[in-house]
Amino acid sequence: MRIRDFANITKLEITFLIIIVAITGFLAAPLSLSKIFIIIPLVISGALASMSASVLNNIYDMDIDRKMNRTARRIPILNENSRSIFLFMAIIFLALSVFISLYFINALTMVLIVGGFLSYLFLYTIFLKRRTVWNIVIGGIAGSFPALAGWSSVMNDISLTSVFIALLVFVWTPTHFWSLASSNTEDYIRADIPMLPAVKGREKGAEWIVGNTTIMIIYSYIPLLVHSIHVGYPYYFVVTAMNVILTINVVNIYRSGFKDKAFMGTFHVSNMYLLLALVSIWFVIL
Repeated sequence: MRIRDFANITKLEITFLIIIVAITGFLAAPLSLSKIFIIIPLVISGALASMSASVLNNIYDMDIDRKMNRTARRIPILNENSRSIFLFMAIIFLALSVFISLYFINALTMVLIVGGFLSYLFLYTIFLKRRTVWNIVIGGIAGSFPALAGWSSVMNDISLTSVFIALLVFVWTPTHFWSLASSNTEDYIRADIPMLPAVKGREKGAEWIVGNTTIMIIYSYIPLLVHSIHVGYPYYFVVTAMNVILTINVVNIYRSGFKDKAFMGTFHVSNMYLLLALVSIWFVIL
């Protein structure tokens, strides 16, 4: 199997995000530097669980992937002939993730990692994705678990800081995914997936992007009001700059007449938003 094919089926871009979120939760914990080597099993177990969930997601969605231009390239890799191999690989990945997190870290972290796996596979993929326009909103909780797991790997508990980071990912997800979905509405209509922009239309989707982005911007300043949430001073400078840049891009959706390019511009900026916001929290340990 080529590396590109493996990355496609395991959704390594999602795994990368999971790792960044987990590291952020880890480094936000006050004792993280004294337990820095725990970050190795944390990253490995989190990555394995993420890849396992992505593979099982792709197996479950084989029927709709054939109908979507964005995902059709998976079919030559994952099909009826190779499905059992990928299923076995996903099971092995999950088993290794459970073992590594339980043996090298602690039971709470293992539960949180498995919680992320279960919420992505069962809550989002199986229960929500094909049933409701709220699929990505509710299902986005899967991306929150790594922050809690990162913190718990150090402290063996959950704190307001880790919950803040987890919910930052949660409120970010709709803006991010609706921007992508708005430039691929035909795909979702063809596959009969009720992604909000495909059901309500691109203009209504843009309104929801504006609303969610507003909520996210307000939420990003919660640590200013709750002093027990520690994110460090660099976070405020970075998130303020990114709030301005993201707002400009969201406004550009309307100025462009709801063109694909504007939606994709917002999508790419939202990627950078979360990445920089999370990495800026790493400096809270300094």
